[in-house]
Amino acid sequence: MSKRPTVSSESFVQGSYKSATYLGLPIADNTPEALAALLAANIRYRQEPWPAPFDVTTHRLHVGDARDLSWIPGESVHLIVTSPPYWTLKDYNPIPGQMGHIQSYEHFLNELDKVWVECRRVLVPGGRICCVVGDVCIPRKKGGRHYIMPLHADIQVRARSLNLDCLTPILWHKIANGVTESEGNGVGFYGKPYQPGAVVKNDVEYILFLRKGGGYRSVRPIQKALSMLTKEEMQSWFLSFWTDIKGASTRSGHPAPFPVELADRLIKMFSFAGDTVLDPFVGTGTTSVAAVNCGRNSIGNEIDASYLQISKERLAVAMAQLKLSGPVNPRLSSTGNTSELNEPEFAPISST
Repeated sequence: MSKRPTVSSESFVQGSYKSATYLGLPIADNTPEALAALLAANIRYRQEPWPAPFDVTTHRLHVGDARDLSWIPGESVHLIVTSPPYWTLKDYNPIPGQMGHIQSYEHFLNELDKVWVECRRVLVPGGRICCVVGDVCIPRKKGGRHYIMPLHADIQVRARSLNLDCLTPILWHKIANGVTESEGNGVGFYGKPYQPGAVVKNDVEYILFLRKGGGYRSVRPIQKALSMLTKEEMQSWFLSFWTDIKGASTRSGHPAPFPVELADRLIKMFSFAGDTVLDPFVGTGTTSVAAVNCGRNSIGNEIDASYLQISKERLAVAMAQLKLSGPVNPRLSSTGNTSELNEPEFAPISST
């Protein structure tokens, strides 16, 4: 066994294991010795139960409008991972207040701004929004000509007036649904066969990063140790173009899902163990499931109660799997003591 680097005792706090053993962790992380100690702890905690309070996560589902998150205290959320409605591109259920049914594009953007204002309020200083969104393609049959509504760009431009900083986005290359873009010609592209002027395939979505003002967070050493990424993850994830994640199937029951792997990655990139992750448009629960996998708490808000029932079922499966194989014991929780649907929340079920 290699000898652990020695660091001044004044630089350490104690992280405990359930097995009652202890490992000193450096408060500072700007020296090779401190980094080695954190890496050693990270490797160890990948195999052993996480210490309290990080050994338990809580996951909350809420039926409500994303434009009103008043039930969430201010500055209580560390990260937001979400995908808003793609205006009228998708066929959403006829639910009162469903933003995907707003016919005017400008009105839709105005209403979406209200969501970002609420997100900014609940975020901690320096917290960020990860927004997965695609531009809306208007086919020739609908608009008389083919064009797009640049949803990703409009969100970024308007975010500046909402006091949200725009950071470098990631382009996510995924398999697009050509039927929603234009009329295909059966030979793998869109337009007149083999002639100039064909339609460029819209197979890229954007992962936008909007950050609330404030300094960089200072977290406990144990959170750093539990949350460290590998060298390979750092090298491949923090790039502005992703090609290694496929789009999710709509067979989950939602018209515009994104894959759990995408949410997993974003949560690991921009949050720490024990943080709370919010999705104001949680749909069928992808972000909440990813939070379970990553050892983070989650809040999922959705206006369509039928989707939340799917979320609840997916969370139960994810929690059962993690209980068998992982270092964290998640539970679904809100207010009350039953597993019935209350208004406006699902009451808790326990995985303990």
